[in-house]
Amino acid sequence: MRYKIVTTKNIVSLSSGFQESQRREPGIPRMGLIYAPTGFGKTTAAAWLVNRENGIYVRAVSLWSPTTMLMAILAELSIAPPRFPAQMLQAIVAQMKLSQRPLFIDEADYLLHNPRMVDAARDIHDRAELPVWLIGSQKLEKQIAQRKIVAGRISQWVKFSPCDLEDTQRLAKELCLVEVQVDLLERLHQAAKGSIRSIAVGLSRIEAFAKVQQWNEIDAKQWADRPFFFTWQVDYQEE
Repeated sequence: MRYKIVTTKNIVSLSSGFQESQRREPGIPRMGLIYAPTGFGKTTAAAWLVNRENGIYVRAVSLWSPTTMLMAILAELSIAPPRFPAQMLQAIVAQMKLSQRPLFIDEADYLLHNPRMVDAARDIHDRAELPVWLIGSQKLEKQIAQRKIVAGRISQWVKFSPCDLEDTQRLAKELCLVEVQVDLLERLHQAAKGSIRSIAVGLSRIEAFAKVQQWNEIDAKQWADRPFFFTWQVDYQEE
């Protein structure tokens, strides 16, 4: 398997949304939200975008507080944290303005454990006047929508959708070192329920099997009834 970012429809949607958030129009907020069930490739896509845009990337954890959140961002900026949180926020804003680097906060659902963390992200956006993107689950989208002061600043709501068959075919073509026939890809797509993570796992197993058999291509008949992955790997629906 090759390791690369494949331009699926979700990647195209994310790229377009981010470009819109970069526009400097008066009165238009520049926050963005990426949301989807687990397994839909949010973090991988965000990492690709962060690298492309030289962004600041932090991943929230359950034990974060407003202070540790600010310290994590400062660490990514290679800045020694000042003594007080207000000074930390000021240092972040100053460096973002200087470098013109956008901020991405992954696992942003954790920010909702303490409303002050959401407010801190909003303050950074307002004062730096640069894109600030939150990445999280479908629950995050619903909860943010209820916080009008934050929701009003999000101009780009990017929902990652299940991969369709065309995406699956593109993934196979660009990632696999063997040719996977359409009839087998149709079965994999159906079994994966659109989860890009599960599709990648399935493609890896298909390729490994074909290599053992010394085949350059493989179809549904040759794969027979072998499992693509464990059943729990496609149980992506969130409560």
